[in-house]
Amino acid sequence: MKTGLINAAFAASVLMSAAMLLSSCDKTGPDAGAGQTPEGSEVLGTYEFDGKTYDILTAVFTASGNYYTFLFSPQSNGDGESITTYFQFAVNTYWADGDSHKVNNDYGGENLDHQDDYFLVYEDPVHYYSYHNEPQSGSFVVSMGNDGNPKSVMLDVRLADGTPLKVNYSGKFETPEDASAE
Repeated sequence: MKTGLINAAFAASVLMSAAMLLSSCDKTGPDAGAGQTPEGSEVLGTYEFDGKTYDILTAVFTASGNYYTFLFSPQSNGDGESITTYFQFAVNTYWADGDSHKVNNDYGGENLDHQDDYFLVYEDPVHYYSYHNEPQSGSFVVSMGNDGNPKSVMLDVRLADGTPLKVNYSGKFETPEDASAE
């Protein structure tokens, strides 16, 4: 039952996030836009993938059922192609408590379950890490405000093949309500 709920939340958040991102920005690839922010674009923060730093130009937050979903994406350098680089992190609301939690099973501690308590997706033109692939190691911290909006997301993991992915984001988030108002 838990897996069915997270799959439903994942599907809803992917569809909503993809629609919002496709209407708001473009991306050609992880290296095509590195260090090249489109003129007039606001840089909300940065993330690191495989030792390279990329600008975050879109950050989307959705709350669906018992999950908070965060989607981060850069934009292209203006060539008009659709988004092909993003990463998405979802966590059960219980674990969005401002404390650090390990992404892999910690049998001596809290024992978070991949796909039940959290999931992570990363995609660019060359790399794809499905939510089925559990990260090797790392941790996350999700802090929520009293108003139900996210204050910060910190993620420091090694993906299934050992590639590092890091973000420490405390900028503004777009919500589905923001996108429908545009």
